[in-house]
Amino acid sequence: MTNFQYGLTAVVLSIALFIPSADGSIEAVKGKRYSLTKQHGPWMVLVATIRDVDETDRRIEGGMSAREAADQIVYELRLKKIPAYTYEHEEKIEQLDENTGAALDSRHYVAQHGSISVLAGNFRSNTDDDLKKVRDWIRDKFRPDFLMDKKNGGLYSKTPGRPGPLKPFITVNPLLSPEEVREKTLDKLVISLNSDMEHSLFRNKGKYTLVVATFSGNSILQIGNRTDESAKAKFDQVLGGHLDKTANDAWALTEALRTAKKIGYDQDFEAWVYHDRTKSLVTIGSFDDPNDPRIQTLATRFRAKMGRHPRTGEPMPTAELLTIPKDAFKNGVTPDKQWIFDPEPKLMKVPKIR
Repeated sequence: MTNFQYGLTAVVLSIALFIPSADGSIEAVKGKRYSLTKQHGPWMVLVATIRDVDETDRRIEGGMSAREAADQIVYELRLKKIPAYTYEHEEKIEQLDENTGAALDSRHYVAQHGSISVLAGNFRSNTDDDLKKVRDWIRDKFRPDFLMDKKNGGLYSKTPGRPGPLKPFITVNPLLSPEEVREKTLDKLVISLNSDMEHSLFRNKGKYTLVVATFSGNSILQIGNRTDESAKAKFDQVLGGHLDKTANDAWALTEALRTAKKIGYDQDFEAWVYHDRTKSLVTIGSFDDPNDPRIQTLATRFRAKMGRHPRTGEPMPTAELLTIPKDAFKNGVTPDKQWIFDPEPKLMKVPKIR
């Protein structure tokens, strides 16, 4: 912890971390308060945690309050085009254990002092290369003007092990639960696999979409001699020649769904493709409300239907298929391609890069 003491309302700053944004249009209005919300992050830098020091600890007349110091740090970071925010911790008073023998009217202690944190950056991944670069810049180069001015009470002095007044480290938005952080986090590989890809789910402007097919291995049965050369060429271009079969299969199904009328189906579908480290997904639709009635209509269409086992005649769910050409099996024709949909479509939130 690095301590700074300010008079009149002396404060102690415990320094932590920060992270930048790629957005160059960061507002910086002196005197304006920028409060942290759940929309920020999920990965950020905790630049400082500041609290007002007790009256008896004040050493200098004049100076800045914790709130003033926090707002000033935010302002100076925003001047550097780094989105920064304040987050206020309320003081927590808790009761002592009855076995301590303390008097009844003094069985309480301060479990958490009231303080104000400054957090910066809005990153979707803790592996983002810019995160470390900015952390290092804050540590080595960022010199808030008011901290270097002795009239404000700053007691920082440079040492070989501490070149600057701040000691940044990576954290998450404290307003988010662990589940929300996991949900909002995208690692660098996932971002690279999905960015600038035709029909990428990142381009879906809705909040929700319906997963209809999952590719985690040989989920596609391709029959005949035809291959999807156009899809292969696109993936070779984007992924630098390292074509993953499941990704290619998912993209090919997405293309087929978007042009389904050309192969004999009654409509085209708004299909999207999404890749992560273990699987590729094909989704349909763009919805702002999870209760949108169109979701149930689509789910019913792609959900597995009850059929009969070919040998035993017992009832069994039969997954829906998309074949090229349509109704190939009914017409006794070997399809050029066929895809098997998931037995039960599932709603998912659309991932957003920022």
